[in-house]
Amino acid sequence: MKSDYCIVVSACKKYIPELTALLSSLNAINNKEDVFVIGYQLPKEFIEQFSKLSYKVTLYDIPEEEARQFGGESEILCRKRYWYLAEWGKEYKAALLLDSDMVFVRGVTNFFEIAEKTNLILGVTLEQKNVYGTDADGHNHQRVQGEHIVKTPTWNAKDICCTPMFINAKIYENQLKKAWTIFAEGWPNTNFKAPDQQALNMILVAEELTNKVILLPNMCWVSSNEKLCKPYTRVTTQRDGLLWTESGEPIFIIHGRYYTKKWRRQQLRNRHHCAEGYLKATECSDNMAEGAMNCLYEFFKKNLNSIIEIDTTKAYTVDGYPDRVLDETGEVIV
Repeated sequence: MKSDYCIVVSACKKYIPELTALLSSLNAINNKEDVFVIGYQLPKEFIEQFSKLSYKVTLYDIPEEEARQFGGESEILCRKRYWYLAEWGKEYKAALLLDSDMVFVRGVTNFFEIAEKTNLILGVTLEQKNVYGTDADGHNHQRVQGEHIVKTPTWNAKDICCTPMFINAKIYENQLKKAWTIFAEGWPNTNFKAPDQQALNMILVAEELTNKVILLPNMCWVSSNEKLCKPYTRVTTQRDGLLWTESGEPIFIIHGRYYTKKWRRQQLRNRHHCAEGYLKATECSDNMAEGAMNCLYEFFKKNLNSIIEIDTTKAYTVDGYPDRVLDETGEVIV
């Protein structure tokens, strides 16, 4: 039986550990929603384990011809997922778009209900918001067939991250599909080369729909720029055993390439430089950041090693080992 709501996520074989943790975390929060996976070169032995999950998973296996149609599968995985979100999601009361490197901490049914009953778009606030309708600062990549669809330069106070996003896809089918077609139509001569998140944001500005956007707090849903490693907003646990920020906000999703040691190491390096620049002191904040990262990594591993079985010792990208970092010659440096 079809659920009321659905989830759409895309991934290639490079993201198998992250997708494994995501799907298992949905099981852990007792997810009841149908899940659509847009997949490219996902191994058969991996796909067959979807049946272990307590909810329905439908795989769309991207054909090689479609993957190569626009120069590479990344355009299908990142940009065309909006089109598929509209196509599949319009059959449900509300839909949720995700990145594959997300892990759920808490249930999110209430947010589906808000999107369904209010027709509002719930998206995560983007830190560095954009100006649309101008060529200044290199923004000429926003042109569609040579023209700006935003006719007056506009700073968008409602700029949102591409995911997670709760939306009534039936109401916003045209806007979601347009986020893909403004890139695909006329390719490769189209001017539009802006990131996929800018596509939808720009369309909402052009069609005067930003008043339909509700901003969700960044540190509770994506925690970009190492927010969960920073003093006062760093991750912690409380009596329910779940993840919270130190300042008391419930964390719903953690987002990042936690599988790879190189990524985790770089997050701590970024945090160090930030503390050095802002606080002029690093030792204490570095220790807090390391503890926070360990907390996040352990939560990720708990979901990684839960239901779907994969090899958790190998690198799924060139330098994506879980337990070591290599230099340019392949020698272990950490």
